[in-house]
Amino acid sequence: MGRHHRTSSSQSAQSLLAQQKQSANQAAPAPQTTETTRPGQQSAQPEHQPSGRSLNAIKTWTWPQRVLAAGLILAAAATIIGFIIQWPPNEEPPVSEQFEQTSSLSGELVDGTVAIVQPGMCGSPSNGQVFDTSPQTNPEAPNDCTHAIIDLTSGEHEGQRTLLEIHPEIPGNPQLEEGDRIALSKHDAGSYGFQDFQRSTTIWLWLAAAVILIIAVGAWRGLRAVFGLVITLAVIAAFLIPGLIHGGSAILLALTCGAAVLFLVLFLVHGFSWKTASAMGGTLLALCLSVGLSTLAVATAGIRGLGDENNLNILVYLPGVSISGLMLAGMIIGALGVLNDVTIAQASTVNEMRELEPGAKPLRLFAGAMRVGRDHIASMVYTLVLSYTGVALPTLLLLSISGRPLGQILSSDIMATEILRSVTGAIALVLAVPLTTAIAALTVRAPAAVDAAPREA
Repeated sequence: MGRHHRTSSSQSAQSLLAQQKQSANQAAPAPQTTETTRPGQQSAQPEHQPSGRSLNAIKTWTWPQRVLAAGLILAAAATIIGFIIQWPPNEEPPVSEQFEQTSSLSGELVDGTVAIVQPGMCGSPSNGQVFDTSPQTNPEAPNDCTHAIIDLTSGEHEGQRTLLEIHPEIPGNPQLEEGDRIALSKHDAGSYGFQDFQRSTTIWLWLAAAVILIIAVGAWRGLRAVFGLVITLAVIAAFLIPGLIHGGSAILLALTCGAAVLFLVLFLVHGFSWKTASAMGGTLLALCLSVGLSTLAVATAGIRGLGDENNLNILVYLPGVSISGLMLAGMIIGALGVLNDVTIAQASTVNEMRELEPGAKPLRLFAGAMRVGRDHIASMVYTLVLSYTGVALPTLLLLSISGRPLGQILSSDIMATEILRSVTGAIALVLAVPLTTAIAALTVRAPAAVDAAPREA
């Protein structure tokens, strides 16, 4: 009993002592570290810690980050120099005289509104002529054609009328109805002919609907994407197309244009971060690979591009433009959008993995992101092929009824062009995934790692 009593008392004392220590710890204030700051001396703790994805904390950059930044700076400088050297001259392009004489795209266009549609004689002397009231008619002639009387609403003969004679047996003739707004081409003799329907209002409405939807879903980033699209179209319209018309190097023009679009748009839409920088680096490398692959494909396959009617028109009307170079430029610009899509996706994947697992090694990040990248490859490759197939669908229909063997159809100039366009784009796309993933795995850092760097210094 005595031993048991002493043991219980000892346990009670120990329990009471533990309770007293716990009460003392709760009552005692937390220790505070005070630091005396002399006048004019700054505190050792920075007021603002750099973000883990910020490009501002240069002192905390790793060697892969510095190599990437140096590469992007050199690429930006080369792009600026290329812009300056290749900027198209401010002069009329060397267009053949045959363009004004034979091309349906030349000449002045005027607006008109269909006022009357009625049966009429074929071969009317008023066809395409300007009149004030009504056209000449022949009551005895059979009414085998359709006459559309057009009110001219612009141009030299605004307020007057003209007649369009529509032959039912000619395929492709427009089916005009009263109230239709059309565009007419003016010929040298002062006569008019049907050119196209006016659809500018409809196009603007569709564009407005698309912009509103992009901004509504994408919010601020959607708005920046719209600005990026405007910048892209402006660079193509002001630099690439005039440069090609004046006979510049198609490959250098396309490469400079693509790099400029990437620098201007990528950081605008996705912000300044290592994620964007790694996507930029991967896209530029893949773009250079696309240039080399496209050049090699065109050279080894002996493609001339003359199976396309548009290229034949370029050859006649713009003799200073290289058709093979034009095809290469189309391949490069066409692959750029897909490359940009997949590189941003891969960089974002690595960035999210780094935030979820800050201590992960680059090799682990690369392996995990590549599993996602393989899904991107599987989906984007056939998307790329289908997009080119959609463009070449009319040609496929014509070749399918030619009666030629499949091998001859696929090896024809026009089909070989589309096949190689798809193949080179797919190869560049496949290579862009591991390139971008490796760059992002080496450069994207966790926020905690960067925030701790100044305190360790």
